[in-house]
Amino acid sequence: MTKIFKSNNKIFYLTDKSPVCESGGFDVILSPQFYWVKKVELPVKRVSQALSLAESVYANSLPEGDFAFEASKSGDEFVIIAYDKEKIFQVLKEKFIKNAKVSGVYFAQNEFSELDGCCGIDQNSSLINLNGLVLQVPRVCTDSKKEISQYLENKKLSRNKVTLGAFESSVVDAKEFYLLAAGVVILFASFVMDTINYKSEINSLEKQKQELVSKYDLPQTSIQLASIKKSLTKTFTTQKKIRDAVYGANGVGLKKGEFIESIKANSKETVIVIKVSSSNREQEIKRELSKTVDVKSTNIENNNLTIRIGA
Repeated sequence: MTKIFKSNNKIFYLTDKSPVCESGGFDVILSPQFYWVKKVELPVKRVSQALSLAESVYANSLPEGDFAFEASKSGDEFVIIAYDKEKIFQVLKEKFIKNAKVSGVYFAQNEFSELDGCCGIDQNSSLINLNGLVLQVPRVCTDSKKEISQYLENKKLSRNKVTLGAFESSVVDAKEFYLLAAGVVILFASFVMDTINYKSEINSLEKQKQELVSKYDLPQTSIQLASIKKSLTKTFTTQKKIRDAVYGANGVGLKKGEFIESIKANSKETVIVIKVSSSNREQEIKRELSKTVDVKSTNIENNNLTIRIGA
């Protein structure tokens, strides 16, 4: 079927090193540099319920700012994004000037959720999908044959645009803004219908709460705090160790021609495969890496050094 409306906007991956654009229309994908992302287990089933707990997920871990949150489901877990609307607005104003128009803003987390492995962004950075989280890491992890431009050429953007609230009309192209406004009117009509069932939904949630309290013999006022604390402590500890493993590998000091071929992680361990110049490098790299992470074992075959790190 032929599309009636086809966007002529260029898809632009934005980092703090991106050049300034003075003309043209753009759909902007924000680098992970511009937001925070966590994958967590929560004692809820729906995205709307997870979103109501998002602020608790990031308690005491964000800098000062007016943060908004986005939630999505990932298996039995939720991906929670936190972002400062004003700071993103300021970056867009600095990078898109004069006749440059921004039609939509998106998170890399949503647009590259299906990324397999990693791809190069520029000379210093790469994008990697690590255990379902899209992260920007040092260039050392990627093969230069895979570049982000290849992914952007025929990229079909999702419907998950970033909401900038009061800053929207100052950044988004006016024509696009009016189309969005029309969409809001339609959504509002749907919202009115949903509101009719609001009271019954509240009663249902209250019933679920009471069932949990009764089942686990928990005090009425501490169920949310206790459940979230236990879940987040476990997730935070695992993700911190995975992050330490990735950055520890970057600090090893790879020689010319050496690079990280793959990184795989789960709740028990992180497995890194490094292409090395000779078998003699096994003990050197193990010794350096052991300074920052818990190296469980190493194995080398055909100059492919496999390192298992405890998580």
